[in-house]
Amino acid sequence: MNLENTVKFHSPKSPQFTDSPRATASEGLTGTDVMGSFGMVQSRSALGFTAFSGKMDLSENDKRKAIQLLTQHGLKHCDKVAALRKLETKVKGKVVQTLATFAFASWSRSAATPGARCKDCHGTGRACDREKTEESGVFTEKECNRCSGVGYSKLPGKSVYRGVAYALSADQWKRGVSQFYDSLISELDKSENHANSMLRIVTTSFE
Repeated sequence: MNLENTVKFHSPKSPQFTDSPRATASEGLTGTDVMGSFGMVQSRSALGFTAFSGKMDLSENDKRKAIQLLTQHGLKHCDKVAALRKLETKVKGKVVQTLATFAFASWSRSAATPGARCKDCHGTGRACDREKTEESGVFTEKECNRCSGVGYSKLPGKSVYRGVAYALSADQWKRGVSQFYDSLISELDKSENHANSMLRIVTTSFE
């Protein structure tokens, strides 16, 4: 089972009972197996599992917890950035929490997020390759340049900076804080992948 399979267990269409042997596929796991797997993965990869659940709108509590866990991660590493290291403790905590909130919001975006859909490809991730189309006379597509093929836009850095501008200068943002912000998004990606790997390992144990 992977993380995407977990979504259906939060809103099952109807209970199903079967005397078929259990398998490692999600359809072959009992409710007890599934809940046990979720608990084990959450204990081993809390940020990844919680962030995924929050991203999929399974729980508002998961969104808040994911931001809290990401903030804790950020506080452990923020002193590597001079501009953040020099902040007073309370201000630093507030700034890192704000960055974590924006990072989670940006990471959670998709083509379905209001205002996020790419204006060039309209969420498909593909756009017309005008040069090749004109050369061949046949409509040709390519990866959308505006969104790099994902179909939506990330939160603009200037919007994130406005959220912490009360404590940091524009120069400080450009020289290190923006990279730290990007690292928080990368941490969400890494944590989600880890949670996905853990879920596969855990569900295999029910074979």
